[in-house]
Amino acid sequence: MTLACLNFAACAQGGDPSADTLDPTFGDDGFDDEADESTTDPTQETGTDAGTEDTSDTEDTTVDAGGECGNGVVEAGEQCDGGDLGGATCESEGFGGGGLLCTADCTLDTSNCTLCGNGVVDEDEECDGEDLGESSTCADLNLGSADEPLGCTADCTYDFGQCSGCGDGIVTPPEECEPPGDLLEKAELNGETCMSLGFDDGLLDCTEGCTFNTDSCYICGDAVQQGQEECDGADFGDLSCGDYIAMSGDPYDSGSLSCGADCSVDTSNCSLCGDGVITGAEVCDPGDLGGETCQSQGLDGGLLGCNADCSGFDLSACTDCGDGVIEGDEQCDFNNLGGESCVSQGFPGGGDLQCTLECVLDTSQCADNFCGDGIVNGSDECDCGNQGVNCTAAQLGNQSCVGLGFDGGALACNSPNNCGYDTTGCYECGDGNVDPGEQCDGGNLDGESCTTQGFGGGGSLGCNSSCGFDTSGCVDVQNPFTQCVNTSVQISGAGPGAANPIIINVPDSGTVTDVDVSVDCLHTWPGDLVFTVSHGGQSAIIMDQPGAPASTYGCSTDNIDAVFDDEGSQTAEDTCNITAPGLGSPPNLTPNNPLSIFDGANMSGNWNLIIDDTFSAGDDGTLLQFCVTVTWN
Repeated sequence: MTLACLNFAACAQGGDPSADTLDPTFGDDGFDDEADESTTDPTQETGTDAGTEDTSDTEDTTVDAGGECGNGVVEAGEQCDGGDLGGATCESEGFGGGGLLCTADCTLDTSNCTLCGNGVVDEDEECDGEDLGESSTCADLNLGSADEPLGCTADCTYDFGQCSGCGDGIVTPPEECEPPGDLLEKAELNGETCMSLGFDDGLLDCTEGCTFNTDSCYICGDAVQQGQEECDGADFGDLSCGDYIAMSGDPYDSGSLSCGADCSVDTSNCSLCGDGVITGAEVCDPGDLGGETCQSQGLDGGLLGCNADCSGFDLSACTDCGDGVIEGDEQCDFNNLGGESCVSQGFPGGGDLQCTLECVLDTSQCADNFCGDGIVNGSDECDCGNQGVNCTAAQLGNQSCVGLGFDGGALACNSPNNCGYDTTGCYECGDGNVDPGEQCDGGNLDGESCTTQGFGGGGSLGCNSSCGFDTSGCVDVQNPFTQCVNTSVQISGAGPGAANPIIINVPDSGTVTDVDVSVDCLHTWPGDLVFTVSHGGQSAIIMDQPGAPASTYGCSTDNIDAVFDDEGSQTAEDTCNITAPGLGSPPNLTPNNPLSIFDGANMSGNWNLIIDDTFSAGDDGTLLQFCVTVTWN
């Protein structure tokens, strides 16, 4: 069984931890909540003659939303917007490198850009490319002879790799460290760590040039994505909205990513038009109008729609009863009867045809020479005598609401005023009211949701054209169910141990039929570690000081990024890869104790990972992620 953990690892390298850093609150919204907004009354007359209404046949039936700073998309007048830098970089702005940011007012912020990389030694730089500054040979720094040249690192400090003093196992200033080799089994870091150098965390190493290798160090807020960061500022490690999945299960197709204060990716400015959920810069999405209606748009009624590109509302099916223009499903409008009369409506006695406030023809003042005698004759549709209600089937012409195309209700007759059907007691799907036999009607879901319909994952409940629930936008609980915790717990000495387990809480219930566990951590000697998983009063040791095979000191190849699975093709105890990670997947690893001990238990509650480091000094590391995948029934 293969485990798919729920995060995108940040892989971008570089960055200077001594450079100015961005306010760590950058990842929050940060946009101007008081930006000017404008509203438009769709019924407002725009002609020069205020008393003249536009009755032309063609009219704009869509409402588009104007762009604004903060929607994650660079638009006119903006240099950038959130995570969208419009293609700009520190280099394009005249710097040598670093991380470019975007301010809350959508202008570029170069405060984290550096001059290192421009090929000229500037202030606080020892060298820059071919420019070696004040020194040029190892002899100038007492690390070798004059025929041994100095080099320059990517962060504009000297590289001592060609110096005979580098590699002798002794850190001699200005060397920063000594790499492993014939004289050293591990790098000599002179007591320094990522954190002592000003980073937040990570695993410090030494280059062949006797300078610190900070590629696995990271500092959240320097606008450069490094180490285990998903992002930093506007640096997302070449990922975009299209690399992330919307609620529908399909990738987003527009928008830009944002970065949180903890350097995790925020997809709130990403969009997928057509997935039934309003996201990013979308004004609406087919199936999700955000509670808006034709009435909220300033019109009288009808069915509000959404543009195909989710940029605004489609008003083509809305009506504006009272403007004198017959539109949509209106039969008439104010004094505009559309050329109809009592006679054309089937009343040979004539009379006064009128239009109701709902833009429906009113024949109550029309005359029928035979109407009111209680017998259907002449041009009568019905005739219930003087009462108009409590009609017999014969007096209604054996007709009903259903027979007239409605879904149900009580049909009546307008007699004795006229002998036409009174359908005010009928109802139909599409009138916005949840009537008998209907689950919903248009945007009226009668208080129901995906959750009340039994979908534990939530989602967007819709209503189909037959007034039944559309659950295609709902999300069910996954099986197998995977849940992860991303953490920066330090591993050193005998910690964290049983007193400080790493905990995953599973809120959903189900009976366990299979369990897989994955662990991702940085550690310089994984052969010192013991992993134990516990849940519901049961515990299983999944790894105990692994070696290759049964080495006295265990596996010495750095780091663990492995899946522990009862069906694994290789045992964890005898695994030690030649290159990092020392224990990695594929293939999946068989744990020391079978995870089947949890089969039959309830999946809900805490799943704990306990880490014991059996070597109390010298080796340390960081737990990056712990995941549990449960198959259940």
